[in-house]
Amino acid sequence: MKLKFLDESDPLPLYYQLKVLLKERIDLEWKAGSKIPTENELAKFYGTSLMTVRQSVGLLVNEGLLIKKQGKGTFVAPVKIQKGPHILNSFTEEMKQRGFEVKSELLRFGKITPDSDVRKILNLSDDDQVYFIQRLRYANNEPVGIQSTNLACDVEIESSELTGSLYELLETKFDIQIKYADEFYSAILIDKQMAHLLDVSLPSVGFAVKRIGYTSDGKPIEYTESIMRADKYSISVKLQK
Repeated sequence: MKLKFLDESDPLPLYYQLKVLLKERIDLEWKAGSKIPTENELAKFYGTSLMTVRQSVGLLVNEGLLIKKQGKGTFVAPVKIQKGPHILNSFTEEMKQRGFEVKSELLRFGKITPDSDVRKILNLSDDDQVYFIQRLRYANNEPVGIQSTNLACDVEIESSELTGSLYELLETKFDIQIKYADEFYSAILIDKQMAHLLDVSLPSVGFAVKRIGYTSDGKPIEYTESIMRADKYSISVKLQK
């Protein structure tokens, strides 16, 4: 595994940088159920303070990726059962079907070099770039979710085009259709920054939704991480024996 370290010149806070590094080790190195190094060991390894480590570990605990056991330490969470809907819709299509008026607020947009997790998911090389699109999604003028999309396709998108359905934009303007997707759900505690954007009080719970979208030839071009308000968003699954 290629080791990475914290960069104090990076505008991202150190605790968030460390969270990304620890998440990569959870995905690639540490097995489900295994005990991770102590906070003191992590602080020494990454050359940072205990407070920074505790913030990073706390975020991963809130996201359900780590579990703290009193007197025993911190462990990688076990693999979760995955269930989800069977109809592929964009957020805009889904909300309109439920009778809501939809709008979006663009939080971040531009081309970036994605991290190793995203490169692996989208089968990208180290030098490939993606569009990063982060939007606050509204239903009937209430914020219901934050969606962060990595889009790997060779097109020119303007920020003014991102007020509605991304799927519709890709299909109508560029003749690119996302035909199917894998989607993964888990429950999380919403952190302070997300709570401010979603206009909820703390503590609040939400759905963490990860989607990988594929074209008809099986090429993954979309990876979206969404944080949805649990009091405004539900999941329906039809079961048949």
